[in-house]
Amino acid sequence: MESVDELGRDIGGLLAAMADLRPREDGDSGPALMALGGVGRQEGERVVDLDAPLLGHATREIRDLLKRGDPFGLHLRDAQRAVHLDRDRCLALLTAAVEAGYLTAPEDLHEARHCYNCRTDDCEYHDYRTWTLTPAGRSLAHASGRKPSTRKNADALVAKVVKAAKAVNADPDATLWWVKEIRAVGPYADAGQEQLLHVDLAVDLRPRLDDPAEQRKAEQRLRDAARDRGERERVWDMVGYGHWRTRLALAGRSKVVRLFRPAEGLEGPALFREERDLTAPAVASVPYQRPAEAPLGACSWCGREVRAARVAQRGAALASSPIGLCEQCLSLGWTGDLQYQGSAEVWAWPVVRDLCGSLPEAPFHGAGCALCGREGAVEQPWWPGDVRDGSGGDGHEPIVLRLCDVCPGLLELVDAPGREGWWCARHQAACLAGMHALLRRHAGVEEVPGVKKARKVPRLTALHRDVLARVAEHGALSALDLARAPFSQDHQDYRWWQVRLAHLFDNRLIAAVRAGGDEARALVRAASDLERDLATRLGALYTPGPVWDGERVVEPAPPAGWAELRGQAEQEAARLDREALRRRADHPVPEAVRGRWG
Repeated sequence: MESVDELGRDIGGLLAAMADLRPREDGDSGPALMALGGVGRQEGERVVDLDAPLLGHATREIRDLLKRGDPFGLHLRDAQRAVHLDRDRCLALLTAAVEAGYLTAPEDLHEARHCYNCRTDDCEYHDYRTWTLTPAGRSLAHASGRKPSTRKNADALVAKVVKAAKAVNADPDATLWWVKEIRAVGPYADAGQEQLLHVDLAVDLRPRLDDPAEQRKAEQRLRDAARDRGERERVWDMVGYGHWRTRLALAGRSKVVRLFRPAEGLEGPALFREERDLTAPAVASVPYQRPAEAPLGACSWCGREVRAARVAQRGAALASSPIGLCEQCLSLGWTGDLQYQGSAEVWAWPVVRDLCGSLPEAPFHGAGCALCGREGAVEQPWWPGDVRDGSGGDGHEPIVLRLCDVCPGLLELVDAPGREGWWCARHQAACLAGMHALLRRHAGVEEVPGVKKARKVPRLTALHRDVLARVAEHGALSALDLARAPFSQDHQDYRWWQVRLAHLFDNRLIAAVRAGGDEARALVRAASDLERDLATRLGALYTPGPVWDGERVVEPAPPAGWAELRGQAEQEAARLDREALRRRADHPVPEAVRGRWG
């Protein structure tokens, strides 16, 4: 509308031009409108059964193949990576897709080609012939396997959007935009349409201030405040940060509700209309400048009077944070939930190496911990603790340091040789948690509660089930075995297979072979139901290793019965290891002769 045109320097005309740039000739039934803010999902309104056969494959595989080719087209090797076929069968599949009307074949498909890189004819490695998508192919590439919503569920979603619009209009200064009108468009505007894949709404947003220049200043202040709280950089919409926050308040990241920018003369049932004019007159202000960073004069951890960058949790104000860390302590205590001012490189390894070499001779403090100065430090030998290989290996000699209970983990040190890698990793995590808790306690800063999302288990495909069947057939396999097998394609090297095995690990369908010495180090085998059940019970009962208890880094003793349960799990794992190695010896993995690129 006209308000958006004023604010975005004719942004409305730009969005309209983008909407007309690529007409909807692909069979989708969505409204011919631009997404609100110029940013929207590419999923169309075509619904398909992703498990149904298509061109000799599951529709899901063909859809994913076509999605890989939008918008720049497909090369032969790209198609091989998507459908896991050899060159000849992949060419046959692309030919079938051309005949079905999903792809357009390259003009030089049958012309003789000479590869100047390899000095050979018909080089399959440097094959840059491109298959492009047709409108039907683009429609299938953006098709959805999601089940449509009912009219009743759609009405409930719209009621939530209308409620959110009222909340936005109740405090328009929070996002600097307000909702003038919401209209139903697309299939949802048809009262007789019962099955709806999407709920399409045309939303008329208006700016809070009537002066475009002052509106831009206010949005910049809003965005800088979000950046100061540690909000991660992302792609905003084409109008501004406040506009993006308003869209998020209305529909979140819903896959069902889609918001569009209304066009002139748009017809459709009005779902919400604001009778008041919430655009307020702006007061002229000086040009806006982003606040300058002000570092602190002393490090909050080691206590040295050096330049210290302000540090805060994500979600807390950074510009006013009383916690500052020098470059060395910042590298030692860095985690993903922190933010800091400046552009210092955060790299722990060189700092650990330098401090482990210098602290024994030149500690930061004459009494207490050599690094942080806390009382209760003990002078003793410490060994480097690697999170993969453990401690005391590769001829590492101990170093004698006076350290508290927290600083050893920051310096990647452990108290004894022979610590396993998982113990070292938990020790470092506990020490980092202790460092952050002590910094907040001494500065009088409250902890920002974090929202931990449960990790989503990867979906298993037919390829993963085939890999699991091969593991069961041969007893124990490694990623290198799979890469050398006859069924492995040229692009499927051991790293490619490691990713597929990681999916099976995440689903707890395979386990590492621990018996058999170094020769069995990279082997995996199938896990049993009993092994998974025992692992679940062990994890619910107790997790071994150091923890931060709120005052110190300690290693709590296991509860009664845990040792017996762990013994059962180890016996079951040892039995499965022996059976897997025996079956591997009886059913060796065949190896294929590879060519130049294999």
